Amino acid sequence: MKTFVFFLILTLASMGAWADFTCTDGTQEACLADGDSVCPMTAKCVDDAAVCLDPASCESARGFICGSEYDAVLGDYEKVVGQYNQLISENVELREVRLEQKNCVINAQSLKEAIRCVR
Repeated sequence: MKTFVFFLILTLASMGAWADFTCTDGTQEACLADGDSVCPMTAKCVDDAAVCLDPASCESARGFICGSEYDAVLGDYEKVVGQYNQLISENVELREVRLEQKNCVINAQSLKEAIRCVR
């Protein structure tokens, strides 16, 4: 008899727990398995393997970036830096040529020699 009363109380208590389960307006209940997570629509969920960045490197208002996006941006950045370095090198070469031409024109003894300097 005690066993029966115990199971009856356990059953009624569990039914009471289910009866108290409610969702806020505009939401729907869901069953989750171990490891599942729930994220609001305004948030971006990441998995357990996500790499954490230094919190000071992100502004919380702007959010976070996924590793694949970070790699793509870093690749683009390295490409632009390479282009920039190439342009600097070309600029240095052009300045050297211009300086040589300028010195040649300054030291020319005739108009023909000056014209040869810039051609």
